[in-house]
Amino acid sequence: MHTANTQSGLSWTWGRLLPALVLVLAAFASPTTAMAQVESDDEERAGELEEIIVTSARRREENIQDVPIAISYLSADLLQDYDMMDLGDVSNIVPNSVISAGRATNSTIIAYIRGVGQNDPLWGFEPGVGVYLDDVFIARPQGALLDIYDVKSIEVLRGPQGTLYGKNTLAGAIKYNSRDIVGDPYARVIAEVGSYSRVDLKAAGSMPVTDSFYLGGAVAYLSRNGYGEVVESDTPNVYNEIGEDVSNKDLLAGRLNATFLIGDTSRLRFAFDYTQDDSNARGSKRLNSNWGPPLDSRYDVRSDMPVGMESVTNWGISGIFDSELSDIWSMKLIAAYRKHEADTWIDFETLKQPILQVPGQYNDDQFTAEAQFNFQTDNWAGVIGAFYFDGTACGSYDAVLGLVNLTGLTSGCVDTESISIYGDATWSINDQWNLSFGGRWNQDDKTANVFVAQYLGTLLPPQTLFDPNNVPPGFTLLAVQTDYTNSNTYDDFTPRLSVDYMINDNAMAYFTYSNGFKSGGFDMRGNQTAFPDTVNGYDSETVDNYEIGLKTMALDGDLTFNVTAFYSDYSDVQITTQAFVVVAGNPTNVTDVQNAGKQINKGVEIESVWRANEVVQLTAIMGFLNADITEFLSSDPANPGVIIDISDTVDPIFSPDFTGLFSAEFFWGMGGGEGYGRVSYVYTDDIKTMNLTPSVGDQPAYGLLDASIAWTTPNGDWRFALNGNNLTNKEYLQAGYDFGATFNYVSQIGYFGPPRTFSISATYTY
Repeated sequence: MHTANTQSGLSWTWGRLLPALVLVLAAFASPTTAMAQVESDDEERAGELEEIIVTSARRREENIQDVPIAISYLSADLLQDYDMMDLGDVSNIVPNSVISAGRATNSTIIAYIRGVGQNDPLWGFEPGVGVYLDDVFIARPQGALLDIYDVKSIEVLRGPQGTLYGKNTLAGAIKYNSRDIVGDPYARVIAEVGSYSRVDLKAAGSMPVTDSFYLGGAVAYLSRNGYGEVVESDTPNVYNEIGEDVSNKDLLAGRLNATFLIGDTSRLRFAFDYTQDDSNARGSKRLNSNWGPPLDSRYDVRSDMPVGMESVTNWGISGIFDSELSDIWSMKLIAAYRKHEADTWIDFETLKQPILQVPGQYNDDQFTAEAQFNFQTDNWAGVIGAFYFDGTACGSYDAVLGLVNLTGLTSGCVDTESISIYGDATWSINDQWNLSFGGRWNQDDKTANVFVAQYLGTLLPPQTLFDPNNVPPGFTLLAVQTDYTNSNTYDDFTPRLSVDYMINDNAMAYFTYSNGFKSGGFDMRGNQTAFPDTVNGYDSETVDNYEIGLKTMALDGDLTFNVTAFYSDYSDVQITTQAFVVVAGNPTNVTDVQNAGKQINKGVEIESVWRANEVVQLTAIMGFLNADITEFLSSDPANPGVIIDISDTVDPIFSPDFTGLFSAEFFWGMGGGEGYGRVSYVYTDDIKTMNLTPSVGDQPAYGLLDASIAWTTPNGDWRFALNGNNLTNKEYLQAGYDFGATFNYVSQIGYFGPPRTFSISATYTY
């Protein structure tokens, strides 16, 4: 690790952990080990951990303990017990993951797994972690921080993915599975009230219309006052009212589902989902005193950007056809269309002056189609599939530099057409040994048009300059710095090989090699004047990933202990550099994306649940990560034109050395019903949230304490719960901006995680 990380609260080295891991593997493999010899003909004891049978990442029903893949499965009950509200909460229980809201917005997702993800939500960039809603890939991060309601489960696959389903991803995939509506009539209503005048109302229901036709739907209205507000300052408020909320919640979401059963072996499902997020801008805090003392609250703002004009709209429609073709073959066909629009107003300095402000808009749509053919015999099982993606992502934003009376416009679109063929098969050599192998061929055709120009004049909100053919009065074009259209084709083939060994009925060990990639593309804000090669785009980023793992059950099923060790070698890492420089006489925020890096991430993940008795259940989820940028090629500021390696000065963002969840859950009878209690502690080691170089956004290690208590009535119809989150009111950065010394460090602002909150909920289920 670099010097910047050696002060970590729980620093570790690979050399210390590897011997310990070998000892653990040997202990569970030993025929004399009690935990490996657990066999019992007794009936399942009360309090024994539930066996989890899932349609796994390998597209067939399996006990999750028999799947030789690093995967976390979060059931609907677990999501409820841990009071998880959106995908950001999922990272608490998934090792080596960082998932949260991105920077200035409430619903744009930042998702990192094992130190790899996507921090920049600009249109055209490929995600490092894929997000799926009911088998449908969501290409853009805006609006992808999905709220949790009427859900069956959430699965998080860690490591490269491409041979099993959907879109290829470099670091992993998050699958949001809504509730299956086929079955008896069902209804559930949840009302939750809490701190900051929170009112959440969720309702879901389904029913059979005929013996072969089912209808279902769900709706969620989520509201909350802001954690912060617009405060008074020396200058009048033109666009905002004093006391107007920031970091609030105002969201309406819904889903509709119609499922047809066709004979005994097929079903056709149509679904529609819609989300309208009108939450105000996210509050931020200045992280220096160069322009005066920061406000006391980490959420309050002084801003002349309109905080109440944020808007995010997402909707999608899909059709999924499943059919059992024979005793051996089954088929799944998926077709979907999704649309997204967003308006955002980002104040990069919160000084109520137009020093650095960015209004922006996003607009994208996508069509996806997928065919999967699954087979299973006595000795073979696998999947063969094809995936098609056709999407257009567009956007525009203005960079307003009021001190120099300049406004920069960046706009453009990227069209992506992707086609891939994949397959993965498992050969059961005998009762103990299985060999799996697969591969994916992928071709992405991308066409981008990029426009960057500088204008004399300062935009005053709510003015925008998104169209170069419709410039506001009083603005003068100074220079067009980028104006091109270009196309590239990116072809990649990624193989996968895995072998697993059933040590006994309660323990399985495996080794996996997988190759992954993130497709190349174009820098949609690239400056052609400063970097002429930006018109050529950048290449795909690739990874060679090696994993060994052990999945075990012991103590008559009361203990699960899973451990994974991985080594990931990344090449042609897509690195973005940016700086304010003078281009053709105009101060400009210049960016450049290059395949300028190499990175090695290695670590260990431990997931353990112990049902100590009928009352107590203990959980420990731990992720150890050593993420190291081993090569970062950049121009030498002292010698223009000379390329040097600056890897010793940088460290990866969102890659804490250690993350951990430690929880105690309690189950007891109470008043004829069932009582439940939970105390959990989530620890995150030192984490960089903004820049690769040392930054005010480097968040020291912190921990969050949460608790819940609930009671379910004897007939199971009603559940009442009291939840408390961040009970110690810990202040911690989730994201931010740090543009360094530009304009006397004017843009160093941080977005903080939620404060201490309490809520009371009532759930009725029919």
